[in-house]
Amino acid sequence: MFSIGIHDLHDSGAGIVENGEVLGAVNEERFTKRKNDVGFPENAIKYLVWKGREEEIAKVAIPWISGSALFARVFPGYERRRRSLWRKEAKKPSRMQMHLTNLAFKLIQDQRPDRLWKLAGTAIGGNIIRRRLARLGIGKELLFVDHHTAHASGTYYASGFKEALVITLDGAGDGLCGTVSIGENGKLTRINKFRAGASLGILYGAATLACDMRYGEDEGKLMSLAAYSYPKEIRELESISRYDTKSRQLVSGCGIKYEFLLSEYMKDNILWKNDREGFAYAIQKHVGDQVLKIVRQHVAETGIHNVAVAGGFFSNIITNMLINELDEVKNFFVFPHMGDGGLALGAAYYADFEENGRFNKKQIDSIYYGPGYTEKEVERAIRKHKGGKKLEIEEVGDIEKLTAEKLAENEIVLRFQGRMEYGPRSLGNRSVLALPENSENRNKINLIIKKRPYYQPFASTILEEDAKSMLDPYMRPNRFMTVGYRTTELGFKKLKAASHIDKTTRPQILGEENARYRALLKHIRKKTGVGAVLNTSLNKHGMPIAMDPEDAIWTLFNTGAENLAIGNFFVHKVEK
Repeated sequence: MFSIGIHDLHDSGAGIVENGEVLGAVNEERFTKRKNDVGFPENAIKYLVWKGREEEIAKVAIPWISGSALFARVFPGYERRRRSLWRKEAKKPSRMQMHLTNLAFKLIQDQRPDRLWKLAGTAIGGNIIRRRLARLGIGKELLFVDHHTAHASGTYYASGFKEALVITLDGAGDGLCGTVSIGENGKLTRINKFRAGASLGILYGAATLACDMRYGEDEGKLMSLAAYSYPKEIRELESISRYDTKSRQLVSGCGIKYEFLLSEYMKDNILWKNDREGFAYAIQKHVGDQVLKIVRQHVAETGIHNVAVAGGFFSNIITNMLINELDEVKNFFVFPHMGDGGLALGAAYYADFEENGRFNKKQIDSIYYGPGYTEKEVERAIRKHKGGKKLEIEEVGDIEKLTAEKLAENEIVLRFQGRMEYGPRSLGNRSVLALPENSENRNKINLIIKKRPYYQPFASTILEEDAKSMLDPYMRPNRFMTVGYRTTELGFKKLKAASHIDKTTRPQILGEENARYRALLKHIRKKTGVGAVLNTSLNKHGMPIAMDPEDAIWTLFNTGAENLAIGNFFVHKVEK
């Protein structure tokens, strides 16, 4: 009997866990082709719970109780309108509208009294979710898991740590923007919590908006831009959100709680006095300093040196790098799908432990939890989608060797193999690959596929045996591109196209978990002396990562890419 988690807000999805093992997890966007899709994840549920399997469900866990979740369940268009505003697809609200929304946020953002909000969320929201599940033939009772417990559960149970300090930070969820818990022998005990009204995540998101980027999506761009500045501090940021070691709380002296109004305040009072790069640097430094205070104080108080983190804030790989480098931290783990898209799996982990009392005592090293396809399905998709383009199709005995040869000749190759990765990072199976030593490959991929700003770097995949010579300090492997690393002199030379101006890279450090991808990198190592590639996600700008063969071929047709390694077929696009 397995437990299923279902997340039905932005970046919705589902995941299933049985006796501590993940059987599958996927987000709705991969089916609908709408990035960060909002709403009930019907397709994701159907993929995981096919007809006749409904009786195998032990528990159905819902990882968000009230607040935004309740409003979105009662008013289905609410979350879509909110998301379209974040993505700048809707008209910007007037200052008057912003002030009215801010007043509402001040009244309800922290969701007090907690019990009343929880009662309304479970009663009203639960009734709506049950009706939606009933249409899929699922009639199990619901287990509501509060937002930050779901985040904490995801990272704790995936970390493999018997004992861990578990920290969550994000914008807001169920009245909180973060928590600190102790994980011990499978049990999570919360020892601190931070109210949503002083959120570091909202501060960072509002700063992203102030730089004319998208809230909830472009924070990585702000982080990248920060590297182009000289060191700078902006003291005014402390009044918006800071960590107070005496009260052990995030505190705010600012009355602005709504992210759009806060971004306007920052534009008018902070950004206009600073260049964008300096502003980005100061924001990055400020939030990093606050998080390091939280980590150091709670490690000192608990004596626990294994740290596991989750929540959308921890998509910030530079802050993660600083935590990873702390002397006080012995082992560090970031949940691979750290944002709200990972809530469903976190809730499933929690429900499974409640049901079976077991957890995996070995850290996960693979998250290929999505759909996979047979060679026949791949070939059928290739033959069907010739379209108006001329394709040269070659069935290859050793596709990894041929792919490595093409990469060594400085060609860009789309790679589609095996089961799809879970989460926001491509880990070799749904990837765009290039030789990282040639700095021009970064520009080529940007021009023909990604169309990203000049200051946003690409990631890398590095064989574990080569990581020590490329990264400094190198302490432990990171399988999921969740932590930044500083490069050695050799590393920066070999990763020119996959590192940043500050000589950092976001690596996937590859062990034995993906045999075919590993074989490819070993062939690259023979050609270049180092087992490393530039690795970015297989998708066109603005689209979700490719899920099925049709998506991969569509990407080949609709970008400037020319080569696709898919199954045992090497496909080359030739313009007529």
